[in-house]
Amino acid sequence: MTVLVMPMLASCGSFTQYAKEDCSTLTGKDAMRCMDYRQRQANAEMSREVTDLLKAYRQCVQKHESDSGKIKESCAMYRDVLQNIQLGQMSCS
Repeated sequence: MTVLVMPMLASCGSFTQYAKEDCSTLTGKDAMRCMDYRQRQANAEMSREVTDLLKAYRQCVQKHESDSGKIKESCAMYRDVLQNIQLGQMSCS
């Protein structure tokens, strides 16, 4: 099992060089890997931000759960942003 894990870890770590690299200076497969790495990083960051927004929205709803009018008023910004993100992702598909 160790024999299989070590090469996978080594190959996964090879993309970390692209974190500091300017993709436009690379050519061929290196440029493609760099752009792919950057896209994956951006997607991961977006996922983290959406997760944080969902948590904040849930906390807001829980805080005002006794008053539905207050939920609409106080939590609308979270709902609107999350809806805009969802619509933006649908339009890019």
